[in-house]
Amino acid sequence: MFYLYSRNKSSTADMFEVLFIICVTIFGMTTAETENETTLLKRLEATENLVRELLQEVDDLKSQDKVQRSHIAKMEKQLRVQQQRSSQLETLIRRFKVSDQKKSSPTDNGSSVQRIRRVENENPVAFFAKMVNHLEHGGVHQTVIFESVVTNVGNAYNSQLGKFIAPVPGTYVFSTTLVSRHFNGAHAQFVSNGTALTTMYVNAGQTGDDTTSQTIVLQLEKGEDVSVQNLDTDKSFYGSSHSIFSGFLLEEDYSSSVIVGK
Repeated sequence: MFYLYSRNKSSTADMFEVLFIICVTIFGMTTAETENETTLLKRLEATENLVRELLQEVDDLKSQDKVQRSHIAKMEKQLRVQQQRSSQLETLIRRFKVSDQKKSSPTDNGSSVQRIRRVENENPVAFFAKMVNHLEHGGVHQTVIFESVVTNVGNAYNSQLGKFIAPVPGTYVFSTTLVSRHFNGAHAQFVSNGTALTTMYVNAGQTGDDTTSQTIVLQLEKGEDVSVQNLDTDKSFYGSSHSIFSGFLLEEDYSSSVIVGK
């Protein structure tokens, strides 16, 4: 009887021990599930944040691509315009040559020697300069300085003054390209001897900059000058070799002297 009682008492203890183990196990599983759920929620939140950041980066890249495409389209349009102008200048040069050849042809069936004008320029003149430093906060009628001289045949361009001074009388061709800065529109002009000849306009929109170009043909006397001026208050133009100024002597004027052809 004592043995039976003792055995029953031992069985009860074993039962309580089993129940305790089951409770601990269930509590551990519940805790693990809670921890797993919290971890998963944190991972989900982190993933959603990453997705939002990636979507924002995609939108930014699309916006930048749109701006770049717009800028490229403008530059391609400007290139086409410059190519047309170059073609027009080549046609004009050919006409000058044909006209000079006709003037130099004999008109008296060889009975006398014709006095002819020299076709070639005795004094070649050509220059090309570019703006390296940005022009910041330019004033009204401020001369645009293209300080970096690449070509200066005849030394007629003054990089300190930003002016071309004709060394000989004749017909000259000048070209300029200006790029604006800081999303601002600006006006500029060709000026000869203090007299405005043209007006240029750059209208910088969403791209932040814009380009304008002009080509002119002038009849100049010796000592007359040509330059490019800013017209508005507090305007800026982009350097870094984007803005340029160039010109050359198309045909020298010999009307003031008598020259016998070769």
